[in-house]
Amino acid sequence: MQSAEPIGAARERATREVAVSRYLADRTAHVVAPMVELAGPHVIASSVVTLWPYVKSDRTANETDVPLAAKMLASVHEAFLDYDDELPPYTQALDRCWTVLDDNFASAALSKDDRHLLKTQYCRLRSKVEETMINSWVPLHGDAHLGNLLLCKDRSLWTDFEDACRGPCEYDIAGLPLAAWSHFSDADPERIRLYADLKSVCVAVWCWSSVSRSAEVREAAEYHLHRVKQLSF
Repeated sequence: MQSAEPIGAARERATREVAVSRYLADRTAHVVAPMVELAGPHVIASSVVTLWPYVKSDRTANETDVPLAAKMLASVHEAFLDYDDELPPYTQALDRCWTVLDDNFASAALSKDDRHLLKTQYCRLRSKVEETMINSWVPLHGDAHLGNLLLCKDRSLWTDFEDACRGPCEYDIAGLPLAAWSHFSDADPERIRLYADLKSVCVAVWCWSSVSRSAEVREAAEYHLHRVKQLSF
């Protein structure tokens, strides 16, 4: 359900999520498949709603599940390779981050010094990843982290494909813990590290922009801001 963005944008993202999830499920990838006929998206009042079957997750994925998460993500990438429908470039998410960061009202919870730090690191890292960018972009999950992996009794499933995009595979891998990176032998470890640092900048920005929403959001905001402060220049 999306209500924090314009209806048109929410519907577009929801339509993409349903289409991508259905495509991958049809290819027996380890993903949650949408409802066959009723998935939507449906516009109800000021929200865009999609319908999915209930999947019982036994527990939350953690560091011990890193090898499994890496294997499951690799299988999604493989099943996704021949996807022909349009997907946005991964840089759209980076652009959205900058829009929030550059808006003094949207990032009002940040101190002047912290906002300056995030801007400086964003520009440095964005420049670095663009220097190392390769032409062989592939379809990506777009938000691959352990929180989007459902661990069920007899299977593990990726979910939440609303940020599906095209980009370097390292962008997806960077969302997983460091211990997962070595499971992707064809990926560039240095590029993964740069994307992991850039993702920390973006998570810090997005969490500080809604820091009063919950204790979990504040915790993530503080963690990622602290992580960015440890980065070199």
